[in-house]
Amino acid sequence: MSLAKGKIIICGDLFPTADNVDLFSGGNVESLFGDSIIELLQGSDLIICNLEGALTDRPEKCRKTGPVKLAPTSAVAAYKRLGINYCMLANNHITDGGHQGVINTMQTLDKAGIKYIGAGKNENEISHSFVKEAGGLNIGFYIVSETMYNKPTKDRAGVWLYDEYVVCRELEQLKKECDYLIVLYHGGIEKFPYPSPEMRKRFHRMADCGADVIIAQHTHCIGCEEWYNDSYLLYGQGDFLLKNFAPGLTDSGLIIELAIVNGKVDIKKHLVNSVDNVCVRYNTEQDLSDFEERSRNMLDEEFVYSQLQKFCDNELKLYLTAFKNPSKWRLLQKRFMPKAYNKWLFGYSERNLLFSLHTLRSEQNRETAIIGIEHLLNL
Repeated sequence: MSLAKGKIIICGDLFPTADNVDLFSGGNVESLFGDSIIELLQGSDLIICNLEGALTDRPEKCRKTGPVKLAPTSAVAAYKRLGINYCMLANNHITDGGHQGVINTMQTLDKAGIKYIGAGKNENEISHSFVKEAGGLNIGFYIVSETMYNKPTKDRAGVWLYDEYVVCRELEQLKKECDYLIVLYHGGIEKFPYPSPEMRKRFHRMADCGADVIIAQHTHCIGCEEWYNDSYLLYGQGDFLLKNFAPGLTDSGLIIELAIVNGKVDIKKHLVNSVDNVCVRYNTEQDLSDFEERSRNMLDEEFVYSQLQKFCDNELKLYLTAFKNPSKWRLLQKRFMPKAYNKWLFGYSERNLLFSLHTLRSEQNRETAIIGIEHLLNL
C-alpha cells in the first residue's frame, strides 16, 4: 500500500469512559474531537492510535488491581469515523477483559475494517511490525510493551513484550527492509514526565539497533524529547483522549505528525487538551515551553534522578502497604489515626527492608516469587 501524501499521524491513548461512551458508540467525532483535530487527521494517509482497553460485550472476570478499562463493541464507531487505520493493542489494559476481551476486541476491529497490531490470541500469534510506503520511503513500525498484566501464554491472549535481545535483533532485521523505522513503546513511569535511567538506556539501545523514532506512551503525561545519534526519542506522548486521573498533568497530550517531503521526515508536535473527561480539543496556543524546558533538564542526569527520587518517595506507601497487607483494623486506623498507621507502615527493621529490596532487585528471587504467586492465584 502506497501512501501518496506522505503524512503519518500517531496519537496516544484513546479509550471511552462512562462520561463519553455514548458519543463513541454514536460515532459522534465532532463532539469528541472538534473540527481542528478532525481536519488534522483527515489530511493524513495513515492514522495510528493506542486502544487503551478492551472492546467487548462479554468480558471475562478481570483478576488484577488498578483500573479496569472496558467498553462495548459499539464504541468502535468513533474509531472508524475518525479514520483510524491501525490500533495498537500492545498495552497494559487490552487484557482487562481477559482472554475473551482480547479476542472480542480483535474481532470488533476486523468487522470495522481497522487493522490492529501488537496483540494476539496466544504467544505464538502476535503480529507486532509492518512496513508501509509513504512519500517514496518504506516506513517500518515496531510495536512493543513493558510486561504488566498483559503476558500471553500458549493458550491465552496477550501482547508483544519487551525482551531486549529479541527486540534489538528484530529491529536490526526490520531496518534492512525499510528506510525509516518507528518504534511505538508502551511503558515508562505513570505520571512522571522524565525517563528513568533504565528507560533512557533502553531507548538508546533500540536507536543503536536502527530505530529512527521511538515514542513512549503509557505515562499519561507529556514527557520530554531527545535527539540521540540522529534518532528522535519522545519519552511520554501523553494521552489523546482518556480518563484524566491527575488534573494538570494528564489532561494534555501530543499528536505526532510525520511529514515526508523529498525523502526527508519532518516531525511535528500538536498539543491537545482534554475537556471534562468527555472530549479533546486542539490547543490554539501550542505553547510547548514546559516541554522544551523538561527536555533541556533531562540532559542533567543528577537533576532527573533527584526528581525520580522525590516521586518514588511519594509512591512508596503503595508498595509498603502491599508488602504488609494491612488488616481491617489497620485500614480503620489509616482512616481515623493516620499518624499511628504511618508509624506502623514504616516500622520496618533494616533486615526487613534489605530482604524486600533483595527480592525486588534479584532476578532469581523475583522470578521465583512471580512463579509461586501465579501458582497460588491459578494464573
